[in-house]
This record gives sequence, C-alpha cells and structure tokens, in this order.
Amino acid sequence: MFVTDSIESRKSLIVYVYSTKQVRQLKKYGLIHYVSQKMHYVVLYVNAENYEWIKDKLKSLRLVKKIEETPYEELSNEFANSDEFGDSEDDEEY
Repeated sequence: MFVTDSIESRKSLIVYVYSTKQVRQLKKYGLIHYVSQKMHYVVLYVNAENYEWIKDKLKSLRLVKKIEETPYEELSNEFANSDEFGDSEDDEEY
C-alpha cells in the first residue's frame, strides 16, 4: 500500500468547450471530474501550486471557450445553528 505524507491541495475549474469530442486533451492538465455532454463544460481539478499557469495554458487551447473559477474556497462550511438540521444531542434514537 502506498501512503504519502502530505496531500496536495487542489483547485477546481469549470472549462467550457466548443465540443466534447476533444475533452481527453485536458487530461494532461489535471483530473477530469465531470463532463457535461449537453452543456459543453468540464469540471477539472488541478494542483493549486500550478493553478495560474494551467489556467493560462487552457485559455490558449482552441477547444476552450471560457474558464470559470469555482467558488468552493469562498463558501463557508460552518453552520450557525446545527439544531435546525437535526443534530441535537438530546434526540432520541428509535
């Protein structure tokens, strides 16, 4: 079993393409997470340290229409009142 000491941080990009036929070209830039055949976009995970360089390279490709950054890092993952979601400690187990 292979174990690494550190996990590389990643960022995700939404890459809009003209055609999904050539999406496999994007594999060398990062991990393809999802491809929408109907809406012509690809969700791509890239290493955070090479993020700006990869973004510039993707913009220069002919198959790429536009690139959007995902707002995942900006979203808050803390909730104000967890009791509203049924996380109360005094709930009875059935």
